[in-house]
Amino acid sequence: MDKNSNTEARLSAEFDKSINKLGRYTSIIALAFMLSIPLITQIYYGLDISISDVLVASSGLIAMFLPMAVVENISYYQVIGAGGIYLSSITGNVLNMKLPCAIAGMKIANVEPGSKEGDVISIISIGVSSIVTTIILFLGMFFVGQALVPLLNSPLLAPGFANVTPAILGATAVPSLLGNKRLSVVPVILSLAAYFIIGANFGMYQSYVLIVVMVLSVGSAYLNYKKSK
Repeated sequence: MDKNSNTEARLSAEFDKSINKLGRYTSIIALAFMLSIPLITQIYYGLDISISDVLVASSGLIAMFLPMAVVENISYYQVIGAGGIYLSSITGNVLNMKLPCAIAGMKIANVEPGSKEGDVISIISIGVSSIVTTIILFLGMFFVGQALVPLLNSPLLAPGFANVTPAILGATAVPSLLGNKRLSVVPVILSLAAYFIIGANFGMYQSYVLIVVMVLSVGSAYLNYKKSK
């Protein structure tokens, strides 16, 4: 039994090491390609733009999205694992596509988020989602793009397209909330309270609200755990 446990631990460590190594290399390559587009554009058109100009122009966006990016990656890691984080961050659409696909894949495979089996299923689900998305975008651009324009711009369907993300997140969140009622009470109440207090400007502060809610939710879960023990 000890031998099997040691073998499993060694394989788990090798898996984590290989995933992080591959993830770092692919992230650096993807980042280089992303940054090369504005750099090549600047060189080609001879634009005189300094780094300080870029920082000044993007300071507002950095202040808004940097905390959100850090917190989201920390929170997503608990669900989709390191491999899922690397792959979804490179391919994009994490919240409204990759995360729901990973959760759905783990439910279908009947594995727990955060386990090694869950990490593998998460990588497969996100990879398949990325391939399907690329194929659909390719077909949309070259074959049915113009035919779908009137449909996508229809005033009748506009409310539905505007609420796609809440619908997806609601469908994935509600089963988890109902399955963990005691742990769900605190984050739900805190989030709703913050929304009603902040009001229309909630979107500007949602990353900071997320940080506070995460910390208080972890504290509440720890107290519940101690109480149950």
